[in-house]
Amino acid sequence: MKPVPLKFSDGVVTIRKFRRNDKFRMAEIANNEKVAVNLRDAFPSPYAVEDAQKFISMCLGQEPYQVFAIEYQGEYVGNVGLHRQDDVYRKTAELGYFIGETYWHKGITPRAVNLICDYGFRELDVIKIFSGVFSFNIASQRVLEKCGFEKEAILKNAVIKNGKICDEIRYAKHYGQAENASAGAGKAVAGGEEAGAGKAVAGTGKAGASKAVDGAGKETGPDAANRTGIGAENTTGRKQWYESLFENYGKKYDSENFTSGTIGECDFLEKEIGYDRTKQILDVGCGTGRHAIELTKRGYNVTGIDLSETQLQRAHEKAEAESLDITFLKHDARNLPFKGEFDAAIMLCEGGFPLMETDEMNFDILRSVARSLRKPGKFIFTTLNGLFPLYHSVEKFCSDVSRDGNATYSSNTFNLMTFRDHNITEFEDDDGNRKTLDCNERYYVPSEITWMLKSLGFRKVDIMGARLGAFSRADRLTTEDFEMLVIASDNG
Repeated sequence: MKPVPLKFSDGVVTIRKFRRNDKFRMAEIANNEKVAVNLRDAFPSPYAVEDAQKFISMCLGQEPYQVFAIEYQGEYVGNVGLHRQDDVYRKTAELGYFIGETYWHKGITPRAVNLICDYGFRELDVIKIFSGVFSFNIASQRVLEKCGFEKEAILKNAVIKNGKICDEIRYAKHYGQAENASAGAGKAVAGGEEAGAGKAVAGTGKAGASKAVDGAGKETGPDAANRTGIGAENTTGRKQWYESLFENYGKKYDSENFTSGTIGECDFLEKEIGYDRTKQILDVGCGTGRHAIELTKRGYNVTGIDLSETQLQRAHEKAEAESLDITFLKHDARNLPFKGEFDAAIMLCEGGFPLMETDEMNFDILRSVARSLRKPGKFIFTTLNGLFPLYHSVEKFCSDVSRDGNATYSSNTFNLMTFRDHNITEFEDDDGNRKTLDCNERYYVPSEITWMLKSLGFRKVDIMGARLGAFSRADRLTTEDFEMLVIASDNG
C-alpha cells in the first residue's frame, strides 16, 4: 500500500494523526454522559486522561492508520475511524465517531465522516463501510443519511444500553456510491450530529485496542448574467472556468445584482410545493445558500449541494450566524449520491446546468437530479433561454443589468451551431484581486429542455419566462426573456 499523508481536510474540517497531547482535550470532552450514551460500553464512562492516553498510544501504533483526530478551527474536537473486518468480511470496514458536545450543531461530523470514507475507500482496500446506530440516536442516523449511507437493516432488540433494550439501525455505504463524492462533503451548518455512533471511538481495554474505531460509535455555477452555484466537478485534470471563478468568490458573490430576488423567488417556490413543510428539498448548485437559508427560515428542510468550497463555507457562515440547521454538501451534480430521497429539487441561477463543457454533461445533471427525487416529485430550475440571443446582444444585456463592482462580460460571441455564448468575464475576488476568465455557456431552446426532461420520466414540463425575484406561471416565455423558468413533474 502506498504511503499517504495522515492529514486530510475539506477546508473546514481536518482529520489527522493523533498527537500525544490530545489526551487532555479528549478526556475533557469524552467525559460526558451525553456522549457515552450513544456509544458502546467499551467507551469508558467516566473518562479519564489515562483512558485517552492508552487509546492514543494504540492508534499511533496502527498499520495502516485507521482512527483519526477531528480538528475544527485548529482545535481537537473528537475522533473518527474505521475498523477493517477480517476473514470473508475483509473488504468491509466499520465506521465509528464521536464529537464533543461543545461542537454539536456546527456541521463538523458529516464532514469528518466523508473524509474518513474517502480515505477508507481509496487507501484501505475496502468496498463497503457500515455503522450500527442505536435506534434512539436520531441525530447520527441523520448524519449517515446525509453522507450517502443507506439503511440496510434493523436489528430488533439487539442492544442493551444503560439497562434499556433497543434496536440497532445498520447503515452502509458502498465504494460505487463514493467515487464521485468529494471528501469534503459535509453538513455546513447546524445539525444533529450529537454524540456519535459506532464503537467506543476512544475506548480502552481489549475492545478498544483490537478495534481501532472503538470510540467513534448563483450559488456556484455562473451564467452570463446570473451566477449561482457550481454543481459539477471537472475531471479533465485542469480547472474549468466555472471552478476558477468560484475559488475565492463567496462574499463577493452575495453583492451581485442577481441575488436581490431571493425573497420573491422563495415566495414562488413555497406556492409550487403547496406550502408543505414536510417535504424534503434539494438545492442543486446552492452556492452561498441564499435560497436554502431563506426556505429554512420559513420552516422547510433543505439540503444544499455545490462544488465550490468557498461558496459552501460562505453558506455555512451565513446559516450559522442565524442559528439555522441546514445541510450543505460538496458534491458533483452530475453524479449525486441520492436515490429517491427528495420531494422537490431546485436549481436556480444556472446552478451547474448549463455550464458544463458538453451537452452530455449538462444532461447528466438533469438525470442525476431526477434520480434523487421521489415519485411524485417536482423539479424547478432556471436556465439560459436560447431564443434570446437570436434577437438580442448578450453582451449588451449583461452590461445593462450590471452594477458597479459586479462581474463584467465582454467579447461575447454566440455560436449558432452549438448555441454556446463565449465571453470574457472580469471580476474581483474576495481579496480584491481582479481576474479574467474565458467562459462559455450553453443556451437551450424550450423543445430541447422538454425532450430531455420527458426522456427522464417527467410527464409534465411547463416553461415560462424567468423574471428576477418575481417568478410566475403567468409569464409566457418570449424572445425578450434572458432566462427561462422550468417546472417539471412526474404526476402530470
